[in-house]
Amino acid sequence: MKRRAGCIWIGAGVVLALLAGVLAFWAVLQASSQAATPAARTPTVEVVVASRAIGARTVILPEDVEVRAAPVDIVPENAIHQVDAVVGWVTLNPLASGEMILSSDIVSPTIQAGYFALAMDKTKVAMAFPANDLMSSNNLLKPGDHVDLLFSIEVQETDASSGELVTFNALQNLEIAAIVQPQDLETQAKAEVGGKARPLAIVFALDPQDALVLKHLHDMGGTVDIVLRAPEAKERFSTQPVNQKYLIDRYQLRIPVLP
Repeated sequence: MKRRAGCIWIGAGVVLALLAGVLAFWAVLQASSQAATPAARTPTVEVVVASRAIGARTVILPEDVEVRAAPVDIVPENAIHQVDAVVGWVTLNPLASGEMILSSDIVSPTIQAGYFALAMDKTKVAMAFPANDLMSSNNLLKPGDHVDLLFSIEVQETDASSGELVTFNALQNLEIAAIVQPQDLETQAKAEVGGKARPLAIVFALDPQDALVLKHLHDMGGTVDIVLRAPEAKERFSTQPVNQKYLIDRYQLRIPVLP
């Protein structure tokens, strides 16, 4: 009887040992399988970062930036994802090496909005001019546009008793630096109901000498009209001043002779 009981205990021990071995083998297989399976990676997105320290008010060069992968959950909405979108732009703040570049950190090289003093050519000046022409009053212009200024003035010879109206292309290829809008609440309320408010002034970026010419023509009481150029039209147009003689010659007009 005792011998039989001992065999049972021995058999139970063998079964338990086999079961433990199976469980251990299964655990090893599970661990190996988990080790072989790569851990789930956090989604990333490519962003533009500074490849070296960049100072404020500095034009960004291609070697100043590079593209790196960053976790999606740490990338702000205004992060920039393409190098072409920052090269040639001007920094508003210093950027550290490796710092992500945001749209709020840079300003366009075209002179725009309240930042035009940062980006404008150092050889030019900004000059405000009354927005009394049709293009301006109908909100057909925007910062960054290139325009010509057409003037009509009374030209009088020193020994003549009366003057003659002359129209000419006074200044060409001026860049609009900014458009000054009215700030009072009444005007803003009217604009919300009926559309955009009429601007008060157009700010031009121009050569200092051209600024003097523009002021003198305005002080003379000349009538101005602004004409918009195509974005790629940078050349100087060849034009002739227009007066009565020009119109007669061009259109072969006949002046009636009084009897």
